[in-house]
Amino acid sequence: MKGTDDALLGIEVTPEPDGGYRLDWGPAFARGPVDVHAGSAPDALALAVRGAAPGVRVPVAAGTRPFFRLERADGTSLTVAERDVPLEGGINFRDLGGYATLDGRRVRWGRLFRSGHLSHLSAAGVARFATLGIATVCDFRMAEERAAEAFELPGAPALEVLGMTPGIGDRFFFHRLFEASDDPAPVLAAMHDLMADMAINAAPRLQRLFDLLLEAPPGAFLLNCSAGKERTGIAAALVLTALGVPRATVLHDFMLSKRYFPVEAEIPRVLTKYGVQEASAAKLAVVMPLLETHESYLQSAFAAIEARHGSIEAMLGAVYGLGEDELARLRDNYTK
Repeated sequence: MKGTDDALLGIEVTPEPDGGYRLDWGPAFARGPVDVHAGSAPDALALAVRGAAPGVRVPVAAGTRPFFRLERADGTSLTVAERDVPLEGGINFRDLGGYATLDGRRVRWGRLFRSGHLSHLSAAGVARFATLGIATVCDFRMAEERAAEAFELPGAPALEVLGMTPGIGDRFFFHRLFEASDDPAPVLAAMHDLMADMAINAAPRLQRLFDLLLEAPPGAFLLNCSAGKERTGIAAALVLTALGVPRATVLHDFMLSKRYFPVEAEIPRVLTKYGVQEASAAKLAVVMPLLETHESYLQSAFAAIEARHGSIEAMLGAVYGLGEDELARLRDNYTK
């Protein structure tokens, strides 16, 4: 597989108002009829629709997170699910499952999640979270952020605080930048610098993440920060790369924050967090690069790593100690 040839990236799983789901796919996956299997676990699916065409609607049991296996006439199949996990009040909560790896495996569904803050979870959102089996939360927020965006999660998952400063040098970096100018250009440049800086300097925090992933405790992992975009984005990109997911797919996953991060709803929180006293059009424009998602952000992180280490894979070995044996263990734990 090369580029984004993974047919899974062209499959859409969309909830319907009646509680069912609509499934769409293109010719990259199948040109003829497809059998659809459905169920509440990736490995426990039963035939739901035989000989389906794109746009098929599949009923599912209420209160469950459904998974679907699309099976072509030649017997080859793909297991898919809604990428955005619908937690009421959640921010940018996504499953990293399903992505194809260079060695022909796929990331397991329901084992690795990523998200922004969870401080607005409703009772229904908390109840849905409890069904995901998340046993470990790796939280990249600083103490001040955790206090402002506090939440308690059901099931008492183990909390690993791997704080990464949301700025270059100190947490007031963007405060100063927003106060100094109404020009968004320096902020856009700073976002690229921030991603490069975090990619190089986050090693002590992310080392613990890889240690935990190698230990393979029971249950699922959640990578979490305030927006679920930059700090979580770098962590997710490194984890997916370690699992053998190709660069184009890693970038695809990063860019899903453009679709799932609720920019307008998050503006008040970001203005408060960075001490912006007015919500004028000029100030909103200068803050916007922090709220937006650009592929060049992650590309800046990759470029910094490659300038320092030659490749992402070389960094995984030199900095995180992920040799052939460790990578094989990771892939056995989180891909199949």
